[in-house]
Amino acid sequence: MNWKEAWKNKWETQPVLMLLTIVIWSIFIGLCIKGGTLLFTSLYSLFNPEVAQNLYQGLNLSVAREWHLGYYLGAVSLLLGILVAKAYIFFLVILVFLTIDLVHPFSKEVSVLISRIGKVTVEVGVLIIIASGYFHWLSSQTLHSPAPSGFLGGAFEYLIMGAVIYAIALVFKRGVEIQTDNDLTV
Repeated sequence: MNWKEAWKNKWETQPVLMLLTIVIWSIFIGLCIKGGTLLFTSLYSLFNPEVAQNLYQGLNLSVAREWHLGYYLGAVSLLLGILVAKAYIFFLVILVFLTIDLVHPFSKEVSVLISRIGKVTVEVGVLIIIASGYFHWLSSQTLHSPAPSGFLGGAFEYLIMGAVIYAIALVFKRGVEIQTDNDLTV
């Protein structure tokens, strides 16, 4: 079965799941656009320092840019790392939705993907904690707070969500074992 037939079959048998996949795709594309825009404007700001005043949606890192280029690049790198990791989470969710079959939902591939989502979600929480500390330190050194709150999000929420997803991954792993045992006994 080619991918077009598989896609059509999924729409016929699991329309709600496919609608959710489209929503997740739009979030993924939005995060990629946000990350790409931040990357482009950050690179452009290396040649034109005035651009650092509004990198993306009011993000002003011009004081850090003027103070020290290395610290500025560190701040931008942390923000880009967080955005890339968030986009990767949504990419993995897309893969889960495209891989899962609601007739036999427990598969090794889905279990591995869910485990990976939990791991990356915890990593995002840790990255947010590191970035928050870095921006706090940076603002104390430059006497100006860059306030990247729209880019960071809440670390606690990501850590809790990662733990919950990891627990779901354990349930899926056990479900794969039970489903495999059932398939062998039948």
